[in-house]
Amino acid sequence: MNSTMPFLYRLVIAAAMVTTGWFNCFGFVEVSSAQVTTLQELDIQVRQMDKGGETTTQTTRGLHRIVLLLHDEWPQLGGWGKLLAWTVSVFELLAGVLLFVGLFSRLSAFVVCVILGMALYLVSYKINGMFTMNPFDWPLHKEAFAQLFTEMSLIVLAFAIVVGGPGCLSIDRFRASSLAETRISSVKRPKRGDD
Repeated sequence: MNSTMPFLYRLVIAAAMVTTGWFNCFGFVEVSSAQVTTLQELDIQVRQMDKGGETTTQTTRGLHRIVLLLHDEWPQLGGWGKLLAWTVSVFELLAGVLLFVGLFSRLSAFVVCVILGMALYLVSYKINGMFTMNPFDWPLHKEAFAQLFTEMSLIVLAFAIVVGGPGCLSIDRFRASSLAETRISSVKRPKRGDD
């Protein structure tokens, strides 16, 4: 695809994936006491933070929310949930960077489709119950509605890159054009009199 639209798709997806992956790997979120108990059962550390000396909040890495989601849905995963959460978080970060520069764009976009498909299933379907309620009631649940359509929009944009390619201004396109030029120049041209 020679259009600039896939380039813009890549930028939008990269912004979403890099920020989410960065937060999951390096950010901290508050957790409830019930979540703290579950995390401690899974051998995951929880930090104690003072808020002005009055109250203490408990925080953990952002990716441990993924561990909790996986544990709630598939408790038989056990410690593998932590590995899967780290893998997803690193892949979000890596896929976002690769899409930004346009390297291995189709593969990165496919990884994004898989990650967002699982997020759609775990969050929008299982937690928010968006597919079990009347679609006309979706706008009444503003945050869940926005999250559902953000996930679906990013999946569609990523799938467009998988099918149509990275577009202009990408390393993939530069590599493909230089490879094509090399193949064309390596084809032997018949000498006059050989035919």
